Amino acid sequence: MPEREWLAGTSPAFRLMIATSWLATGAWKENQEKAIRKATAVGPDWAEYLRLLDRHQITGLSWAALSRVPGITLPEPVKKQLHDLSNACQIGAIQQCMLLTEVLRAFNHAGIPVMPLKGPIFSHELYRDARLRHSVDLDLDVEQENIEKAQTCLESRDWHLDSTFFPMTPRQRKSFLQNEHHIIFFHSLTGCMLELHWRNHWETAEGTSARWARSIPSVWRGCSIQTLSPGDITLYLCSHGGLHVWYRAKWLGDLARAHALGRLDWEAALDEAQRSGQVNVVLVGMGLLSEVYGLSLPAKPRNAWPSRSSRLLKVPLQALKDPQEPTHHSSLASLRRSLRLGRYERLLWPGRTWQARLSTLFHRSDDFRTLPLPDALFWLYKPLRLVLWLWRWVRPSRCRALE
Repeated sequence: MPEREWLAGTSPAFRLMIATSWLATGAWKENQEKAIRKATAVGPDWAEYLRLLDRHQITGLSWAALSRVPGITLPEPVKKQLHDLSNACQIGAIQQCMLLTEVLRAFNHAGIPVMPLKGPIFSHELYRDARLRHSVDLDLDVEQENIEKAQTCLESRDWHLDSTFFPMTPRQRKSFLQNEHHIIFFHSLTGCMLELHWRNHWETAEGTSARWARSIPSVWRGCSIQTLSPGDITLYLCSHGGLHVWYRAKWLGDLARAHALGRLDWEAALDEAQRSGQVNVVLVGMGLLSEVYGLSLPAKPRNAWPSRSSRLLKVPLQALKDPQEPTHHSSLASLRRSLRLGRYERLLWPGRTWQARLSTLFHRSDDFRTLPLPDALFWLYKPLRLVLWLWRWVRPSRCRALE
């Protein structure tokens, strides 16, 4: 893993974090070990390194990467802390595996087809060990017509809706399902979060149906599941990372590991991306793997980059180097960040219509709680969207001023 130009000026701790943000295989393992040795030899700020591991959610992977490099010396307090953090990551993963198995069995019993996204199953596929990869929540995808059935199934097994959720009228719920993409649940006993998806953020209804049609039947711990096709997992990882501007090295490390294991189909992903207007999304994923890890990749389409903005790579590379994750300290800061993300999303998804962009910007299910209109007056939400959008930005500031 040769040192790349974009790393110039970064600290040894950051370079070590990047070097340990995935588990290299095959020909890339030797390069990774060289990068780890080089970063540790100059004496990184270990407190900074530990903060970066937490920031990028790669404590388990980093400890595994360091542990397999012979001859490197780590300070004993650092080794102990890394070991303890890795153990905590493994305990959380074991708990998630148990909860996921229980949910999948319940869905199987209820006859609900289910497609797990990322999480413990993905970790097991990549590392043969579901405990290595840090996961904040469980992500399950079901077809839209099964949402109510899945909700009932979850609620009967100690999962409850997020406290921000509220009852909706039939037209409000229909609009919610058309414009949103998941519902959040929490486990009553463990506090674990589960996101129940019926589409991905960037998908059309036709795209979701096609993804399900291409999915592959599989079994995990005796439970029947559907898994993404190699082309769709490639597109999913690139789209998910792009949607979040790749601000966590964990997402890029997942993509690198999947590529190194031969689990990705870049050609199929580019074919689907061409149909769905996501070619830039896939090209950015390929570009980042080359720029960050120096990985060799399939040939890009002819003239892939000349007509595309240099910001497509510069923005995520900067996001990786930012010391903190994006936060929402104030409504003004949130607005500025939303506008920046909006500009970057327009580069990634240039084919999206302005109607779709405005719908994403203005539509929020919270509007139905702010202004609870009956279905007979549902039409009023459309002309009031701008007013409700402004209210969402003004209200947090007013609440803080009154505290």
